[in-house]
Amino acid sequence: MKYELILMDIDDTLIDFEGSEHAALMQAMKSNNIHFTEQYFEVYKLINRELWQLFEKGVYKKNEILILRFDLLFAQLGILGDAAQVNHDYLIAMGDHVTLEPGAEALLDQLQGRVRLAIVTNGTKLAQDIKLVRSGLTKYFEAIFISDVVGAHKPNEAFFRSVEDQIGPFDKQRTMILGDGLYSDILGGLRYGIATCWYNKNNIDIPDDIEPDYTIYNLHELLAIIEA
Repeated sequence: MKYELILMDIDDTLIDFEGSEHAALMQAMKSNNIHFTEQYFEVYKLINRELWQLFEKGVYKKNEILILRFDLLFAQLGILGDAAQVNHDYLIAMGDHVTLEPGAEALLDQLQGRVRLAIVTNGTKLAQDIKLVRSGLTKYFEAIFISDVVGAHKPNEAFFRSVEDQIGPFDKQRTMILGDGLYSDILGGLRYGIATCWYNKNNIDIPDDIEPDYTIYNLHELLAIIEA
């Protein structure tokens, strides 16, 4: 096997985050007597994506963006609502609506026992713990690293150093990170000196400033890379 340790992101890599996000937001808003529309969801996605990108760049702390995203959403749409309560209900609801990415379980079945597997995620501990248990993914991984617990987040070197400290020194040339996040996963991996595999499921253009070692469009493509 070309690689012996694979670090895997969760959201939009192993789990269909957008599908879970849509159902969870609908549930949370209805629980708070807020009428849900597809327009609200589209606006929320834009706000949420921008805030997470700013978080990864160190502009905001995670606990700030979790509430701020709903404050901004309500302000933009003219909605009266308790952002903190909606956020709490949303995080809980995320665990109720978990759908795996196509091919995720089959890939993990084929990798289990052949390579070491670990989860690396910037998601919140509350949401990720629920999702991992209800998705049945925990059985595949020897370790799970959630930025809330680690005390640092991808792409920061401190996050990856903590991973290596806890699971033992690893050969960087035989270690890979798989994820959909060009900044958090790919840039973080490149900076730490490990191989990077970008899961480009939406077939978007590869930017000039970040160059993954590998790009895949379906999860099953990872096998050929690892077995090369």
